[in-house]
Amino acid sequence: MYAIRNGLIALLLSLPLTGLADTDCETGFFALQQALKRAGIHDAQAKTLPGYPHLGVNRWLAFLQQQAVTVPQQQQWIRLATAKAWRDQTLLALRLPEDNATFTPQAAHLLLKACLPVLAARTDFSTLPQAQIPDSYATWLRVAGLYPLTAWLATGSINDYHQEMTARFREPAPQPRQQFAPPVGASAPVAPNAVARNPLHIPLPDNQQLQALMQHYAPVLAVADTQAWNLPGRVELDDAHAPVINTAEPVTYTWQSWTHFRGQHLLQLNYQFWFSQRPKNGWLDSYAGTLDGLIWRVTLKPDGQVLFYDSIHPCGCYHKIYPVDPTLTLAQIKGDKPVLYSERVADARDQRLALLLEPNTHYLVRVTRVDDGLPTSPYSLADADTLRALPLPDGSVGSLFNAGGLVPISKRGERFFLWPMGVPSAGAMRQPGEHAVAFKGRRHFDEPTLAETLFE
Repeated sequence: MYAIRNGLIALLLSLPLTGLADTDCETGFFALQQALKRAGIHDAQAKTLPGYPHLGVNRWLAFLQQQAVTVPQQQQWIRLATAKAWRDQTLLALRLPEDNATFTPQAAHLLLKACLPVLAARTDFSTLPQAQIPDSYATWLRVAGLYPLTAWLATGSINDYHQEMTARFREPAPQPRQQFAPPVGASAPVAPNAVARNPLHIPLPDNQQLQALMQHYAPVLAVADTQAWNLPGRVELDDAHAPVINTAEPVTYTWQSWTHFRGQHLLQLNYQFWFSQRPKNGWLDSYAGTLDGLIWRVTLKPDGQVLFYDSIHPCGCYHKIYPVDPTLTLAQIKGDKPVLYSERVADARDQRLALLLEPNTHYLVRVTRVDDGLPTSPYSLADADTLRALPLPDGSVGSLFNAGGLVPISKRGERFFLWPMGVPSAGAMRQPGEHAVAFKGRRHFDEPTLAETLFE
């Protein structure tokens, strides 16, 4: 069978697009999916529309599918879903062994390049099922844990957590000792509304425009302790496929996302910093463990002004809101509420911001002006997708995340008492798209209408 498939794939890759038979790409694409499955290569971000493996989906695209009512909008949706499949499948293919009996990474890349445009052109939007993205909560855990009762019992602890985190914003902050700054010198950033002239009115900057935006709005990271676990670094995999943080190469991992608010699609810029661990504060510290981090998100208005910032840790924990626009008022939210920063924050369009982290916990305790007198090291910007295809010492390629979107080595002791809330392995580091941000209720960091949930 392998010989037959290899012969088909070789023939397929040798044909011009106009010479492809009706089923060649479907057959080749199916063979690639089977090769990935046999090799045990999975990725929680690489979700596809059932029955249409050439259409990648996520929560945002599932939302947009419902908004696409005109033919141009539907055609654009297919292009966006195909572009997501290209990114996802290319990253998955990089992890194929070079001696794979069916596909090498190079052959898979050629197949995707040849066939994704063909399959997209053959797609009839009207026949597509509605994308359904499963949430990041395990209902069976809530059932087994008597969730209505445990959620009620947890109310006091959740209120205490909010008071504790709010107090950290008001108490004297630790003095920063070192800061890490983004690169400078990029071209002036484009306003999101200038790159939203498309049927779905989504800001879609090209690679150069996105890089300029990322550099312009990137924060300075200030640390109050220079122990290795308080310094950001590059994620690498060792011989055992375990992640290590190379602090000699400070980096932030970036990606773009979108939210729908007040009738508009808004661009969001995401920045993720990684630390080697959250060290123990005593032997009973259930929040300590390998790896920790901070995700800082900038939500832009159409003119490029900042609407608000929010942050979480890579576990999905500690969701905090930092309003900028004076018209924003926090809504009455059911379940857990994010922690609201006590002061209005400056607009990063006009002023670089500094994020001050508490030592060891990496809690964000201040958003301030940059202190030009501090020792400063540069950090670089890297595409967060690189975490899904990291080189290994033996020359192969692996992922930071397992098939469920978790980093298993980062599991925390808190999972033993928070499991009734329905969040699998609470406290463990997670992949984008898997960040549940509430224990009471259900809410995700990447929900398309999260801004409308947060603000009136």
